[in-house]
Amino acid sequence: MNAYLTIAALVIVAMLQSTVMPRIMVLGVHPDLMLLVVTSWSLLRGAHEGMFWALVGGIAVDLFSGAPFGVFTLSLLIASFLSSLGERNVFRLDLLIPILIIPLATLVQNAIMLALLWALREPANWGAGFARVIFPAMLVNTISMPMVYLAMRTLDRHAGREVMAW
Repeated sequence: MNAYLTIAALVIVAMLQSTVMPRIMVLGVHPDLMLLVVTSWSLLRGAHEGMFWALVGGIAVDLFSGAPFGVFTLSLLIASFLSSLGERNVFRLDLLIPILIIPLATLVQNAIMLALLWALREPANWGAGFARVIFPAMLVNTISMPMVYLAMRTLDRHAGREVMAW
């Protein structure tokens, strides 16, 4: 997919993440649209494109968030890399793999975010973070994943494959 279109699409996803998604509350949390999109793309296209999407998407979410800059980017990069280990060729058409990977990606991303906030001396309550945010987010993201993954798979089929020179 063209890098400029990718950047524009991910900025739109970040804007939706910051404006619309907080209004969709389930179990006290909202689906993490950027994580869902980046994880789906990492599974469909592999680590190289997934990491590019995580970098751009993370920066966009960081720009719209009130958290210290880089928290979303770093945590999304790591979650994307780990997600891409279930890479495209073997599992491309299987919907079960994304459903199994997204709770782990959610756990990794949120635990890294908590650790980064703690390291930056920001308020980070580990017990409440896991009980009230991370575990419910794992469930909500798992429920949301099929819809997002199918949409991303459709985009994958229609988007061209370009060699990214970075």
